[in-house]
Amino acid sequence: MIWLFVFLAGVLASEAFLRLPLIPVIRRVTATAQKSGRVLKSSRISDHWKEKILPSYAWVIGKGSIQFFAMLLLALAPVALLGLVFPGGMAAWGEALLRPSVIGALCVVSILYIWVRLKVTRV
Repeated sequence: MIWLFVFLAGVLASEAFLRLPLIPVIRRVTATAQKSGRVLKSSRISDHWKEKILPSYAWVIGKGSIQFFAMLLLALAPVALLGLVFPGGMAAWGEALLRPSVIGALCVVSILYIWVRLKVTRV
């Protein structure tokens, strides 16, 4: 019975990851971090202007990090919510999720599901 829940959790979490706009957030944060690094390294930009622009870059990076964290929580919410219907409740589900075999199975199910789904939708 547990393996049915593990399979379902892997599929639901993978589908959530595929539907959430994670990549644009990661790209925006990465690009802003690179721009801030270039500003800091530049000897042609005065310290005055660095002090003016870097807080805005920090704001974009901080906001993007919080967005990314919130999307990760949303993607993993179906896994947590399965504990409501799992025999034994949330405590038993949480205990089951910490077993190495279950963690491995979740990873395998998720990777296979994403691979198959991307192959099917791109055909």
